[in-house]
Amino acid sequence: MSRPRMLRRAVPIAVLATVLALVVALPALAGPGGASKWKVWTYNASGRAFSGSVPDNSTGVASFAFPATPDTALLVTDHGSYKGTLLGDLTGETVSATWSDTGGVFTYYGEPDVCGAPASVRVFFSATGGPFAETQYWWAHGSGAAALASGGGPLTASLGNPSQWSDFFGHSGADPAYAAAYADAVANVTSIGLSFGGGCFFENGVGAPAGGSFTLGSFGVS
Repeated sequence: MSRPRMLRRAVPIAVLATVLALVVALPALAGPGGASKWKVWTYNASGRAFSGSVPDNSTGVASFAFPATPDTALLVTDHGSYKGTLLGDLTGETVSATWSDTGGVFTYYGEPDVCGAPASVRVFFSATGGPFAETQYWWAHGSGAAALASGGGPLTASLGNPSQWSDFFGHSGADPAYAAAYADAVANVTSIGLSFGGGCFFENGVGAPAGGSFTLGSFGVS
């Protein structure tokens, strides 16, 4: 995948009309001592392809160190053992996660840009298959996203609330022109997790020039 293809067009963070209640997440996936079923995807030196690595899972779901350069884009799973829990038909479900970070400064690729949003983490899922389509990729807003360097906290994103999600080109899942495609994607999730970006984009890559790490403590769908 190329960096231009994976860059996210920015849209304003949606303000939810109702407060989403936190649900209890599933037990930490691939818990301590087990083989990790998650991967960290980082842009390579050319910026035109990803390289994958297996995160540490001795505590929580996954932990990794950010590179000095702003290149870490995704922490996701597409492992077949999660079919029917984290993958597959997630219609009406809610994604809940807890996370923490260490390090004082996080930068994003292309910083600074005109949007001015800080480096952030947000819930992401895809429903890939066949040729590329913008509605195969969806990113959460509101309580499904948070700024890095805040120490951590919960993320909650209702898949039953399409207004909380936008696609590759920033179209809302609640837009009548994209609502059916959003519903189809939710019913056919093939990959899920978190993305890292900042400024005008959601997946352009994040780094920690003075050192910094990220831990996904829990991740569940219910």
